[in-house]
Amino acid sequence: PLWRSWRAILAQGGSDSVVRLGSWLIGGMAKGAAAAAAALEGAEASLAELVDLEDYYFGPDKDQKKKNAAETAVACADTALTCAEKPTSATSSKANCIKGRALSYLVGQERLAEELLSKALKLDPQMVAAWNALGEVYWNQQNYAQARSSFEQALELCGPNAVSLRNLSMVLRAIECEDLEKSNNFAAGLQRAKEATVLDASDPQNWETLGNAYMGEFFVNGKRYEELNKALIAYARAESAYEKLGKRNPFLHLNRGEAAKFLEDYDLALKSYAIAKEIGAAKGGDEYDKVSELVKRLAGMVERKGDLKAKRLKELTAGLPAGTCTLAQLRSKESGGKSVGARVVSILDRKDEIPDRWNPATCLQPGCA
Repeated sequence: PLWRSWRAILAQGGSDSVVRLGSWLIGGMAKGAAAAAAALEGAEASLAELVDLEDYYFGPDKDQKKKNAAETAVACADTALTCAEKPTSATSSKANCIKGRALSYLVGQERLAEELLSKALKLDPQMVAAWNALGEVYWNQQNYAQARSSFEQALELCGPNAVSLRNLSMVLRAIECEDLEKSNNFAAGLQRAKEATVLDASDPQNWETLGNAYMGEFFVNGKRYEELNKALIAYARAESAYEKLGKRNPFLHLNRGEAAKFLEDYDLALKSYAIAKEIGAAKGGDEYDKVSELVKRLAGMVERKGDLKAKRLKELTAGLPAGTCTLAQLRSKESGGKSVGARVVSILDRKDEIPDRWNPATCLQPGCA
């Protein structure tokens, strides 16, 4: 295709690569509707590369790679607008949408991205990709009211789609409001996340959003521990879907580690944080060290029997109800239906280990986070 020739020019690098591309085009080698279509194809390919870099690449040259991909996408989109004497409305709307989406991934370009996406929507109000991208621009600016409006417009004008639903789920859980409205928003956010997985069960981000929504339902609405177990199931589905795509996402493992840590499943928490660190999230290493230290403290206290003197330990155990069993008997299934008798002998301060609220604005996730 023609766009591959243009990509070859840009791939040569150098600050004048885009200028050389323009000279190649002006020379008359690519004109007309076919060239415009090929240019849009190239723009979409570069945009897909940019999205992949944003979500799944964590090398030290990430910003430069993103900049290069964004410049290529914008250059190809501009070419589509100049190939014909008067571009069609469809070509203009698509080109502006691609330019807006590409620029939205670059710091400091949010305002221009907003303008380009709004222009695309004026030409085609049913362009769902533009509505979703515009909502993500507002999300990144923490303008949650406008983000919510954009995703709701996408659903109203373009029909149900998983991206709008999962993004709306995130926005609903991020809006600051009174407790009753917040509770309703978190419940509605969970419902939107469920709907997204029904529409597209193959997209890992839908399952990841559902896991985060279950976490929010537990911490904000005071639901039972089953919600956290449901979150872990959703995260497992997300991990499986990522593996099928050949992708790995550190945010998934960080959030799963948080849920596992609260459930005191320290094996899963350590595994999750280790994977997050391996992928490229430095926070994963920090959280791994915290959990590891906590487990060592717990193990030490158990081994030392809470630092209780033998006499005090005997007094405590002597007062336990009759007919109870030990942990060892319970684990070996020899309890005979008896319950474990226990007394609190020490409280381990974990105020920095357990979140007192689940804030989706800090809940890590690709795309909108």
